[in-house]
Amino acid sequence: MQRKLTVSQLNEYIAGVFEDEQVLHGIIVTGEISDRKKSGYRTFFSLRDGEYALSCVSFAPVNINDGDKVEVTGYVSFYKKSGRVSFIAESVELAGEGDLLLKLKALKEKLLAEGIFANRPPLPEIVKKICVITSESGAVIHDILSVVREKNPMTNVLLFDTRVQGGESARSIIEALEAINRKPFGCDVIIIARGGGSSLDLNSFNDEALARAVSKSAIPIISAIGHETDYTLCDLAASKRAGTPSIAAELAVTPLKDYLERIYFLSVALASKINAIYSDAQRRVVRKADALSRQTDKILGECYLEVKHQSLKMQRQIDSIYAAKEDKTKNLMHILDKLSPLKVLSSGYAKVLKEGKEVSSASELNKGEEIGIVFADGKVNAEII
Repeated sequence: MQRKLTVSQLNEYIAGVFEDEQVLHGIIVTGEISDRKKSGYRTFFSLRDGEYALSCVSFAPVNINDGDKVEVTGYVSFYKKSGRVSFIAESVELAGEGDLLLKLKALKEKLLAEGIFANRPPLPEIVKKICVITSESGAVIHDILSVVREKNPMTNVLLFDTRVQGGESARSIIEALEAINRKPFGCDVIIIARGGGSSLDLNSFNDEALARAVSKSAIPIISAIGHETDYTLCDLAASKRAGTPSIAAELAVTPLKDYLERIYFLSVALASKINAIYSDAQRRVVRKADALSRQTDKILGECYLEVKHQSLKMQRQIDSIYAAKEDKTKNLMHILDKLSPLKVLSSGYAKVLKEGKEVSSASELNKGEEIGIVFADGKVNAEII
């Protein structure tokens, strides 16, 4: 016959079973510390053994760290109000470093020796586009977008939805990184982000292949995995590590006021450069003009002297030619003067005219004809007899 119980009745019963079962008291459990958290006088932690985990709480101060291998003495308790099973640690003794921590340290030393964590590209001064690698269903992308919208809504955000937990998460993130670096998405910076979780939840970010892929990225990467106290190999291989996804967005985004200030200073620098170029050009033009003016004056002076020289030379030639022509003209005038009819007539010669025309032969004249005889000092008429 089935019995009806309330939650409180069932939890009371289960708690009694746990209290009465002596096997669950005075137990020593060996495991590896993870997810250690303090709350007041209590210390909460998980005790891990491979894939298995046991939630523990200590009400006394304990000096333990994640990765420590410990022996915990205590008992199993069932908390009636929450229905949660916990192991109450009465004492905790160190037993060395855990296997996971030892493997992680060895891998870290190996990658460090290879220079995987060095020479990463710095974050750019101006960021126009951010590629975010995270799960689209988590709160991480909303936190990042909230910061981006507040600081600079002009910044573009491109989401690459990936797994951030589990066996396939590392490969998923590597494929996103390779796609961003291979294709022209134009991203200035990449954010790999995941919210808080246990060390086992964050273990995929300690994957060796992922650390190498982060180190090979030509685009700067900000790694924001878990909380402030969580450090992974992905964080060490990135250009910058951020305590939270929101801090990563703060680091990535160029504030809008910085854009405006940069534009202002660039415009001032440009104006100064233009003025300097103009002033330099003006000085060079003035120098060239002065040099040209001096050269022109020199050429004009030389031309003036040459013209003057040639003018004087030409004048002397003209004077010489004129003098020669004048002498020749005087000689011709003297000869011409000698040949002048009046000059001939004044020598005792006369000119005979018949009907107003000169007569050059006696045969042209007949007896009884009237003629005119022209002398140097006058004319007379005569008759041929």
